[in-house]
Amino acid sequence: MIEEMDRRDPLPRGNDDMSLPEGKTCGDCVHCRRCTLMFGHIPEDQSCDWSPSRFRPIPTGEPQ
Repeated sequence: MIEEMDRRDPLPRGNDDMSLPEGKTCGDCVHCRRCTLMFGHIPEDQSCDWSPSRFRPIPTGEPQ
């Protein structure tokens, strides 16, 4: 488990095609688990490493 002091600040939104929709974070995306495990993202990130962003919201009722 990651120690609290080892946790980084979330990637903020920018003015580019990598920013997630306003008010959304990686935790709201269907790809969150894969990106956090493989690419080091955290659910609080507001910017995507894929360009353009591949953010896809979790459908209502689908477990995260």
